[in-house]
Amino acid sequence: MNRTTVQPPATLPVLETALVRLRDHRADDLDAMRLVWGDQAGMRHLSTGVMDDTRIRRRLDEAVATAAAAPRRHYQLAACLQGDDRPVGGIRLDIEDATTGYSGVFTMARHLRGSGCAPDIGWLMLKLAFAELGLTRVWSMASLENTDAVRAITRFGFTPTGETERYFAEAFDTTMRLVTMEILADTWRAMPVPGGPGPA
Repeated sequence: MNRTTVQPPATLPVLETALVRLRDHRADDLDAMRLVWGDQAGMRHLSTGVMDDTRIRRRLDEAVATAAAAPRRHYQLAACLQGDDRPVGGIRLDIEDATTGYSGVFTMARHLRGSGCAPDIGWLMLKLAFAELGLTRVWSMASLENTDAVRAITRFGFTPTGETERYFAEAFDTTMRLVTMEILADTWRAMPVPGGPGPA
């Protein structure tokens, strides 16, 4: 059966739940994202490693540039609490081809862990992938040592597909053992729509 490719929306659609919303990063997110990407304890298991202001600025500049690209293939999104425009985390979705996306570098301020925000952020990213972009599969990776991330991604609806090992120069010259995971569009569509507070 032939599949019609869904063209990326010209502007980022509204992505929000009762708890959080996703928006494009802006250049003025530096101070807020320093509390997330600059947190050594919070970033120690991520492939990017902890970031100083220079790297945070570079990442924000990249996010702004890729948001303006046409066609758009990279979504580096800020996660904000409802009623507050300051980012408290972020999530990335890269379009690999007409059916597949990769979700990487999900981050959230440590003081919000356990707040119920993480499942909503993941659900919104998948809404973008499946409902807005027409993808049928999204995959991700997480360090086996990062049990919080593995648990969060599992609660997004992902299931493990294997393990791999990769070297990351930015993460303190570290070789990480990673679990690979995926979720299909039909699985996401069967999930309940987030309605409010709950365990993260």
